[in-house]
Amino acid sequence: MRGWARGRLGLVAAVFLLLIVVAMAVAPWIFTPLDPLATDTSQVLRPPGWGHPFGTDQTGRDVFTRVVYGASYSLGVGVGATAAALVVGIVVGTLAGLAPRVIDGVAMRGVEILLAFPEFLIALFAIAVLGPGPVNVATAVGVAALPAYIRVARAETLVVRRAGYVEAARGLGVHPLRVAVAHIVPNTLRPLGVIATIGIGTTIVAAAGLSFLGLGPQDPTPEWGLLLSGGRNLLGQAWWVAFFPGVLITLTVVSATVVGRRLRRAGEGRRS
Repeated sequence: MRGWARGRLGLVAAVFLLLIVVAMAVAPWIFTPLDPLATDTSQVLRPPGWGHPFGTDQTGRDVFTRVVYGASYSLGVGVGATAAALVVGIVVGTLAGLAPRVIDGVAMRGVEILLAFPEFLIALFAIAVLGPGPVNVATAVGVAALPAYIRVARAETLVVRRAGYVEAARGLGVHPLRVAVAHIVPNTLRPLGVIATIGIGTTIVAAAGLSFLGLGPQDPTPEWGLLLSGGRNLLGQAWWVAFFPGVLITLTVVSATVVGRRLRRAGEGRRS
C-alpha cells in the first residue's frame, strides 16, 4: 500500500512537471491569449474570478498570464543552470578522479570548502562578483550547484577506473582519453542524472530567491521570484498577487524532488 501511494505521488509529480512544460510551449495559443506586460488601470487589484482566474496586480496585469509566462524563465534558468553545472561537474570530477593523488587532493579540498557553505550563499557571492542580471543569476546558481556534481563525478570515477573492463582497455593500449570518454564518463551519468533532476528544484528556488531580492530580472519581466517580490507588500490587500507565484514555485520544486527520488529508487532496484 505504501509503495502504491509513492508510485501515485511520483506519477502526479511527473504529470505536473509535464503540464508546466506544455504551458511554456503553448501559452500564447491555449493557456492564455493575454499579454503578460499589458496594463489596465480599470482592472487594478481585481480578485480571482471570471476573466482573471488568478486576479490582477497593482497595475491591472493578469496574474495568471504572468505566472504562466514566468514558467519559461524560472524553469529555463533551473534546467539551464543545472545542465551547465552537470557538464562542468562531469569534466572536472572525472579529471580529478584520474589525476595524480596530490592534484586530486588539492582539488577536493577546495570542493569540500565550497560544500561547507549553503548554495544560496555561494550564489549571492557570485552575484556580488558578476553583478545583477538574468544571465548572471543563471550563472550564479550554476556555480553554486557545481561542487556537488564534481564530488559525485569524482567518486564514481574512482570506482569505475578500477573496474576490470577499464583495466583491460588500458592493458590493450587504449588512449587514456578514449578510456575516460568511452568507459568512465558513461558510468557516471546515471547517478548524476538523478541528482540533476532533484537539483532543478534547488536552482529554481535559488534563482527565485535572487530575483526576490532584486538581483535578477527587473519589472515588468514575468518571473516567479519577481512576481512574489511584487506582491509581498500587498498580502493584506491583495493576497493573490504573491500567493499564486509562491504556490507554483513550491509545487514545481516538490515535483522535481519527488521525480528525482523516484528515479533514484528505480536506479537502485527498489520499488518503494
